[in-house]
Amino acid sequence: MKYHDFHIDKYEISDRGKTIKFHLVYGYAGEETDTSDITFSDVALYNFVHTDNAIITDIYEAKPSELINERSSEITGWNRMHRVNLWEKDASTYGKNLESLGYKAWHIESAIGFYGFVIAKEISNA
Repeated sequence: MKYHDFHIDKYEISDRGKTIKFHLVYGYAGEETDTSDITFSDVALYNFVHTDNAIITDIYEAKPSELINERSSEITGWNRMHRVNLWEKDASTYGKNLESLGYKAWHIESAIGFYGFVIAKEISNA
């Protein structure tokens, strides 16, 4: 996957939150511009915190149960306020349920101001 040191040009959320596409650009003065699109399909949950000019440094996979455990108080609160998709009785059960349904989790990190995660069934790069 092409993403390291690419800037986030934009991201799109479609299909009522089921598809997320990152449009990334790698272009510096004196160098040829390169692009990369990363698409997450069949998304169950995502969260992004960002500022302008984010440069992606890493996208790495984790088990949904591990990610849910790390962020359990936030996700429990989101469920209470907004109803999280596929939620069952608590965060632990939610993570295990996502894994049994074939979901995977990805952390997305940047050098400047962006952090996010996506829990989805598939990721593809074009």
